[in-house]
Amino acid sequence: MSIIDLTSMGESQVNLRDEINERLSRLQDEISDYCYQCAKCTSGCEAHKLLELEPHKIVALLKRGLIDEMINSDLIWTCMSCFKCRERCPQKVAPVEVLFALKNMAVASGKQIPGNYTAMLQSVLSIGLLQDVKNITTRDNKSKNRSDLGLPEISKPTDPTKFQMMLSKLAVEKV
Repeated sequence: MSIIDLTSMGESQVNLRDEINERLSRLQDEISDYCYQCAKCTSGCEAHKLLELEPHKIVALLKRGLIDEMINSDLIWTCMSCFKCRERCPQKVAPVEVLFALKNMAVASGKQIPGNYTAMLQSVLSIGLLQDVKNITTRDNKSKNRSDLGLPEISKPTDPTKFQMMLSKLAVEKV
């Protein structure tokens, strides 16, 4: 018999929680059970400022085993992957890694990925970057590129097919 969370009426999924903690322990020394909800991760979260993502609450839900609630939520897709939560945590718990694991589980279970996220992924697969390198317009309405500004060129994958295969292999290994 499993525990039912009375706030959401969701059943605790201890086996999935343990699976996520096992994945996290391979990436780092600490797991979500060490989080004591100080909210330092949330105080530095860029998505919290704009989209009200609260990393410490994500970890709290994970600790309680409420995985389905998070996988079925669009909230996991709002993370900007800035890694500030990992840097700020005094216990070395990385909510960003929890969110990556939840995203992988959502995709593996066939959940629909939000449109903007899919567009970014397609851009990475096609050109190797989130967006193509752009020129800027100065105050005097002149167009400047990176070399005009003394910036190095951005390297892109030379063989897009090989890059896509490597990216796919990495994605499979992370799941």
